[in-house]
This record gives sequence, structure tokens and C-alpha cells, in this order.
Amino acid sequence: MLTERFSSGVDILPSNLVGLRELASQIPLRKQKRILNDLAGTHTSGIRGRGLDFAEVRQYQAGDDIRAMDWRVTARTGEAHIKLFREERERPVMIVCDLRANMQFGTRRTLKSVLAADLSALLSWAALNNGDRIGGLVFDDQQEIDLRPKTGRKQVLQLLHNLADLPSSLTSNSHTKPEATASPETASSPAQRMQQICRHLRRVVRPGSAIFFISDWHGFDDHCEQQLFNVSRHSELTAIHLSDPMEAELPPAGLYNLTDGTNKLMLDTHSQQARQQHRQLFAQQQQQLAQHMSRLKVPLISLSTNDEPLNKLRQGLGIGRAG
Repeated sequence: MLTERFSSGVDILPSNLVGLRELASQIPLRKQKRILNDLAGTHTSGIRGRGLDFAEVRQYQAGDDIRAMDWRVTARTGEAHIKLFREERERPVMIVCDLRANMQFGTRRTLKSVLAADLSALLSWAALNNGDRIGGLVFDDQQEIDLRPKTGRKQVLQLLHNLADLPSSLTSNSHTKPEATASPETASSPAQRMQQICRHLRRVVRPGSAIFFISDWHGFDDHCEQQLFNVSRHSELTAIHLSDPMEAELPPAGLYNLTDGTNKLMLDTHSQQARQQHRQLFAQQQQQLAQHMSRLKVPLISLSTNDEPLNKLRQGLGIGRAG
């Protein structure tokens, strides 16, 4: 099955990320621009940002968009002419991948962080197939790796290397590690860290870019929304929300051992009140995130660690099930 090519377990493995290239043809990115705009409720004009290049001028025909009118040629010739545009080749595609501590959680097939890396790799390979320039912003709680958009397979491999290497770069000073930059500000909360990343993205992204922001969106608030406002107006931003089934619903009543690899705790799920509060809190967080994205007019795609990633992503992009 196609889903079996996605990672399982707790480690982000470069070999798995490279292997996802076989599925890239299942994600035709260019085809999704209009569909995603419809999902977000946006009304994109025929001329937007850096996503379109001028091609030629021709005489006006019934039904043409008058916003594309070339008034200079019209005045010179005495006949109405419009400008024709073609979609820009080598469009910048920015993959933003959240690898913070809150992403290191999973109770099913894999961790949210591993799923985020898989989706980042798949979208990067799809962008390569499309002839786009690929860039990345990979971040954890303390540092980020900023990879400016470039073309070619080598660029994708560098991004995959960064995805696999960032979780271990704090404990190594090897010069072969990616150049992870420590944030100039110290984030004392998930909300502050998310604000830092949104500000950084606003500074580095080019108008007309396609941006895929993959995260559980922990800490996203009104301040973050303000930072992404201009980004969403000048680029094609898609929000991909990752979660785990246990975040939505506690397991059946019982005692469960949980660990982060160092610390351990016992989870008691017998209380019906606690179970209801847990369920309501997750639903409230989902609703708040949806409201943020609705105001930004940004499409929101949700995946869980127990979903079939390819089909769920294709469904979110409006493509349908994989063949």
C-alpha cells in the first residue's frame, strides 16, 4: 500500500524521507491553486503577487477580465487590448515544519514530528516535479534552519537532511551539521515561540510564494495571526494541522504509563468529568484555529497520526483518493 511508504516509529530517517519521492506524482501542486483558494473562501484575481509572468498583449475579446486591460496599447492603437499572463516558472515553495517538543508525541503509528517531516518531504518532492524552487523553515523550541528557495534535487536533499538532523543538532558541534540559528529572543512559552516563527516567516518569504505550514499549531494566537496577515495576502499559504487521537479523546478508562523518554507519569482516565473536559478542550482549540485561518482566508487541512497520510492530504488539497 502507498501508506506503508510513510514512516512509523519515533525517528525521522533520511532514507524514509528520500523514499517518499515515489509518491510525489500523487500531489500535483500547480493544479491545487484554484481549489485551495475556493476552500479558503478567497477570491484571487488573475494577477497576483509574483506568481504570474507577463506573456503578451492581444486584442480584447468578450469575456476577458478588464482588470488585465493594457491601457497604453489601447490608447495607442485605438482598440482595446489586454495583457496575457502565464504562471511563473520556478515558483518559490516554502515548507515550514514544526519540530518543537509538543510535536514529539504520538500514540498510534508515529509521532506528530515524524509525520510532519514526512509531509514536508512529500511536498518538497512534489515541488521539484513541478519545476519550483524549494525552500524551508525548520524549527524547534530553540533554533531554526532557514533554507532559501533554490531549484534542483540537491536542494530537496538538503532540506531532508535538515529535517532529520535538527532534533540532534543541539547535542552536536560537528561542522557537518546544518547551520541551525539560535533564536535571538528566548521564548518562554509555546505562544512566544510561534510568534517568533511567524515573524521570521513574514520577513523571509517572497510575495507569490506557495507556503505549506505544517504544525500542531500549539501556541498560535491573535499575535501570530497578525504576523501572518501580510503573508497570507501576498502568498498562497496552506495550514496543515497535525494531531494525535489521544489529544482528541482519552483512551478507555484505566491506568496508563506515559513517558517522554526521560520522565514517566501515570495517566488515570477513569473520571468521566476529566474525559469530557479533555474532549471539550481539544474541540475548543480546533475551533479557535479554524477561526484564525478563516479570518486569514487560509485553507486548513487536518491530519491525525493514525490517518492514511497520502489520501488525507490529497483529500485536503481537493484531489481525491490516491490511485
